[in-house]
Amino acid sequence: MNNKLIWILSVATFSALPVLAPAQAPLSPKHKTWIEQEVPYIITTKERDVFYKLETDGDRDLLIEEFWRQRDPTPGTPRNEFREEHYRRIEFANKTFGRGTTSKGWRTDQGRIYIMLGMPLDVQRITTSDTYPMEIWQYRGNPALGQAPFFQLLFFQKYGGEFKLYKPLSDGPKALVPDPFRQPQISNAPGMPPAHGLPSNWDAMDIQAFKLLEGTLGSNIAQATYSFFPGVADPNSLRSQILLAEIDSYPTKKVNDAYAYDFLEHKASVEVSYSVHFMGNRSAVSVLKDPAGLFFLSYVIVPDSLTLDAYQDKYLADLKTTLRLSDAAGKTLFQQEKFIPIELRKEELKAVQRNSFQFYDAVPIIPGNYTFNLLLENTVSKEFTSIEKTISIPEGDPLWMSPLILARRVAKNLTTGGASRAYQVGTIQIYPCLNSTFQAKDNLFLFFQIHGLNPELKDSGILAFSIVKDSQTLQSSRKNVRDYGGGRDFLEEFSTDKLIPGTYAVKTSLLDKLGREVLSQKADFLVSDKAIPGTWVAAQANPPADDPYYAFVLGNQYLNKGDINTAQAELFKAYSKKPDSLEYALSYAQVLLVRKEPAQARDILLPFAKKDIANFDLYQSLGKAYQKTGEFKDAVAWYQKALAFKGNIIEILNSLGECYFKMGDKEQALRTWKKSLELNPKQENIKKMIEKLKE
Repeated sequence: MNNKLIWILSVATFSALPVLAPAQAPLSPKHKTWIEQEVPYIITTKERDVFYKLETDGDRDLLIEEFWRQRDPTPGTPRNEFREEHYRRIEFANKTFGRGTTSKGWRTDQGRIYIMLGMPLDVQRITTSDTYPMEIWQYRGNPALGQAPFFQLLFFQKYGGEFKLYKPLSDGPKALVPDPFRQPQISNAPGMPPAHGLPSNWDAMDIQAFKLLEGTLGSNIAQATYSFFPGVADPNSLRSQILLAEIDSYPTKKVNDAYAYDFLEHKASVEVSYSVHFMGNRSAVSVLKDPAGLFFLSYVIVPDSLTLDAYQDKYLADLKTTLRLSDAAGKTLFQQEKFIPIELRKEELKAVQRNSFQFYDAVPIIPGNYTFNLLLENTVSKEFTSIEKTISIPEGDPLWMSPLILARRVAKNLTTGGASRAYQVGTIQIYPCLNSTFQAKDNLFLFFQIHGLNPELKDSGILAFSIVKDSQTLQSSRKNVRDYGGGRDFLEEFSTDKLIPGTYAVKTSLLDKLGREVLSQKADFLVSDKAIPGTWVAAQANPPADDPYYAFVLGNQYLNKGDINTAQAELFKAYSKKPDSLEYALSYAQVLLVRKEPAQARDILLPFAKKDIANFDLYQSLGKAYQKTGEFKDAVAWYQKALAFKGNIIEILNSLGECYFKMGDKEQALRTWKKSLELNPKQENIKKMIEKLKE
């Protein structure tokens, strides 16, 4: 186990793995049910070991909370989708697989597989007078986790009751057939091994049963008796038996269960270190216009702590940000994920460990009213923190003043090689003071922008500044707008050396030539006599101003907002500058499909398809393009590739059914739409189409 460093005010280390002691108290009924009935298929050996060795119900409750947190795909949100899905699977298993049996559904073989692997891609049910009832469940595995890309599992029901999982080595085909020596019609299907190539452990009854299955049900069903890998004519049943043994470990392969031993060793402080993974933060969010005329949403976030992994002489963290912009109705306008590696040497760690960590980033944004959400995760420690703020950028070019940004430090005359960072405007880099706290004798920098200034205000407008305490003006000054050059970016500097510790406000007003207030903004700040800790900054750099990234991001925002014409212009600009980017091509093709130009969308995407690029969005978009051009046979081929890539998806199944219907293949259309209804029975339009087909 790597040592961990938690930065708050000092550094703490975790020691080596503990020596586990036997449990001192029996399990309560609640905890016994949890460990034996609710999670037996998904808990790791290490987690189970620690759970049984905890001494109090309180510690067990905390471990249960941590157990689910380790599996939460969206930490930082109120829902734990993994836990919800797990209990939904248990409920489904009990309702579906326990009927007609003496066992609860979760205890059956089908219930166990369903709880671990979820809904199969497809289920083939077999009921004949020559065989016992059978079901073949098809699954897609994750090769990155050592799983088979595709596999199938065979279940059979002998003498009623529950379906049992077929095991090639211990069962053999004779377990599936009541009378193996019934005269079969033997098939000579290609790809099937001859009798002498069948598994060596089969006896005469197995071979006869195999021939009966092949003759009555076909080679694919017969093949499933010795190979759980579709299309693999390998009579080595051992490979399929190994697959069955590996399936039990599938639900635990993504879980790093080292936390369980840490929990056992540090359970005295577990209420802080494990039961609460949400961190507080300080943050600032601002909208600033850059010299090129683009609005950028800039933010800085300072989590309460930063946990690092120690590896040799390096200290590492992997941060992940998920940024989301949504409109008033909750519709997502833009979403972006970034991964930020942090790596420090020992000497760097010593230099910054008493300073707060600040992360800066920015994203281009179009005018409108939005909710900005940011989730910052430390994947090393499973800690997270978040920001939510309302953003408003007026449409058109009205007169408005941005909120004031207070800073203790500003860098001027930067040369960035064309790239910019958050809170950078031209050659000025601002470092916002997040807690608005200054020391006596600090410099207080004040930055803001005014948009939509008319020529008269640019020439004769006046900016009035004042520092106020308890309605009393302590400092005031005025300056002409024309003294700032361009008339949009305004930076002022004040000294706090004459301010005693306390709370103050700074106000900025735009006055016309008659001294009337046109616009104003106000911000509170604090002067303290205590030392203010330093900071160390990690800032993401944006591409140069001419990079197609900006047109891509803005084009997608316009597309999601419904401004199709502007979206097309921006996305075409991005695609034409970088035509070899599949991401850019997909976005441009999407807007073309919305504009009912499917042929052009198809022609843009086909070069990527010819490169054998495996991409779900590519397959789905090509399916849509071919469907809209009336080339239904090609649309079917691309939709089927999309389903093979990601499993049954309602939208694609419905489109595929429509293609079959247009081709006149009503049987395939009916089968496809029925499968869609199994996933979501509340599709009234699909029900109507099915009824129409049955007429």
